[in-house]
Amino acid sequence: MILPNFLLVKILKVLLIFVFALIISGCFMHYTNEIPPNQIHDGKDNNLGRIQLPIKLKLDRSNVPKSIKVNIIRSSADRRSGSEDFSNYSRINYLENYYSEEILAKFKLSDLFINNPDSNVLIVIKPLPEKVEYVDPDKVFTFYSLGLIPTKKSSNGKISFEIMDLNKNEKIKEYTYELSHSVYEGLSMFLLSPFIPLFSDYIDHSTNERTFSIMRRAYEAFYRDLTYDLSRDPKLLESFYINDSPNYSVQFKNPYKQNKLNSLFLSSIESSFISKGFQIFEVSDGYTDMTKIDRSIIIENLSFEKMEISKQGSIQIKYDAICKASKYDKIFWKQNIDYTTSRGDLKDHELIKNAVQELFNKLSLNGDI
Repeated sequence: MILPNFLLVKILKVLLIFVFALIISGCFMHYTNEIPPNQIHDGKDNNLGRIQLPIKLKLDRSNVPKSIKVNIIRSSADRRSGSEDFSNYSRINYLENYYSEEILAKFKLSDLFINNPDSNVLIVIKPLPEKVEYVDPDKVFTFYSLGLIPTKKSSNGKISFEIMDLNKNEKIKEYTYELSHSVYEGLSMFLLSPFIPLFSDYIDHSTNERTFSIMRRAYEAFYRDLTYDLSRDPKLLESFYINDSPNYSVQFKNPYKQNKLNSLFLSSIESSFISKGFQIFEVSDGYTDMTKIDRSIIIENLSFEKMEISKQGSIQIKYDAICKASKYDKIFWKQNIDYTTSRGDLKDHELIKNAVQELFNKLSLNGDI
């Protein structure tokens, strides 16, 4: 059966629209190069046995650049300078690849590390994205091949892992690595990249420039080099230990006007700290034996508000949390929490649980617990 010409033209138009929609929507495949060891390994096995290293983790975002350098390699006839056609959205995506919390997840899933709030060791992760680079004429081949020939972009940066002795307040060791990441964009990536990541943890498929592969490579390199050093340096291994756990109390200042919500909040936050290994002692109004308490976790300015945003309601829970020494003047950490959700189906205890989890997310990210 031969299709009429007008019908054939319509089918071709639909196919072309479909192809260009895929190209515009974005089909990305990411790959991060393997990172070589930071020293020559002797080839012997790392005989650590079945040990777990107590640690605290901090992903340092204090020096996040406002932007990332973009180097576009153009043809000699193209006199445009700089990176005026590189969107701010893409810049943010490339930056965030180097600060992805995927690396914290890799530590938490590892059998070697165990997060402990009383660990003597803090591992500070310091990424530094440097630049994005691509060849501008490559986009022409991608366009005329209807996306079958992908456009390639590269990003580069560094990452360091500082192992800190908290008792001595000094750096024990530092590992620094160069990071090299490539991203391929085009219709062929839509066809291939959903399957290729099945064979490697370091190939990633996404609908934009975001990827987990950079942090997975960084973790792999650090894990490899640290286990090598630990198996050959007993003093380094001895640095990983747990301090005596302090006794904590949780107290309210300026409590919320509804006693029911205060009770729900106090119960939720106490049980959350206990589940993380904290020793929580109850402090009553009638009698307080402060000699047992080493640190006080004080909750201030708790508020629970329902707001109207356009046609959709919003619920906001705000509070300040401060951990300070009970017997001397020192603040260990302080966080301002602002939890907002538009989900009206959540019960009060679910909302409070989520607001408490926001605190723990921040404390974990900063290496406080």
